[in-house]
Amino acid sequence: MKTIRTVDSKVIPDIANYPSWWPSSVKIKTLDVSEELVGSCIEVRPFGGQAFRCEVSSANDGDELTMTYSGIYAGTGTWKVSELGEQTLVTYEIDLEIQSTLIRLLSGVLPVSSIHSRLMQDVLAGLERYLGDGAPA
Repeated sequence: MKTIRTVDSKVIPDIANYPSWWPSSVKIKTLDVSEELVGSCIEVRPFGGQAFRCEVSSANDGDELTMTYSGIYAGTGTWKVSELGEQTLVTYEIDLEIQSTLIRLLSGVLPVSSIHSRLMQDVLAGLERYLGDGAPA
């Protein structure tokens, strides 16, 4: 019996386009991009806020990418991609300790987790727009 066996893949340079996902109120500066992603680093500067860095610490088979935060936060953020029927679910989960004294004080009166969550919803909406505008597939 004749068969067809193929493996097809395409590298999408999303880490390089990461800044385009973010709302204009947050400035993203790409500091380093490595071919294997691990070691790639960005600086994030929210409008009126303090900058912090995120470095890719692990990347697993295109379905999970973990970033290590440093600066005003310490901890990890993990991007997960999973199939959801015919759609794709993209999730970003963080586990951070606030290192900044100012932000620690503000977190006593401001819902810091909710503020970050709203920002990440804007980032995910930016990703959806980026992919909908004909990004490489």
